[in-house]
Amino acid sequence: MQQKTTILLFTLALIAVGCSDSKTQETQQTPVAKATEVTPQEAKVVKKAVVAPKKVYTLDEIYNSMCVECHSSDGSGNVEKLTPSMADLSQKEMQEALLEVENDDGHVIMEHNREQILKMGMEYSAEDMAKYMFEKFNK
Repeated sequence: MQQKTTILLFTLALIAVGCSDSKTQETQQTPVAKATEVTPQEAKVVKKAVVAPKKVYTLDEIYNSMCVECHSSDGSGNVEKLTPSMADLSQKEMQEALLEVENDDGHVIMEHNREQILKMGMEYSAEDMAKYMFEKFNK
C-alpha cells in the first residue's frame, strides 16, 4: 500500500509541477510582444531606416536625360517635334519660359514633361536651369 501511495503522490506532484520538456517551459516563460506595444517614436525609427536616401540630380543630368531629345544638345530644338530653339534666347527669356511652365501658363506638353521630371525626383528651379542652359548653349 505504501508503494501505491508513493506512486499516487509522485503522479500528483508531476501533474502539479507540469510534465514538459525544457523547450516548452522556455516558450511558456518568454513573454510575447504585441504589435500595439510599439511606440510612435519606435515606428518613426523603423520608417527612417527603410527609406532610401534621395538622389540629387545635377542640372546636366536632368537636361541630358529629360530635355535633350526635344531641345537638342545645343538648344537648337527639334523641327520634327516642333520644339523651339532655346539657344537664341537670353538667360532672362529662358527663365521666364521655365516659370510659365511651372505656373501652368499654357505650355501643355512642357507642363506634362515637368510633372514627369518631378515625379522622378529631378527637382530644379527655373532660375538655375535657365542659367545652366544659357551657359551651355552660349559657349
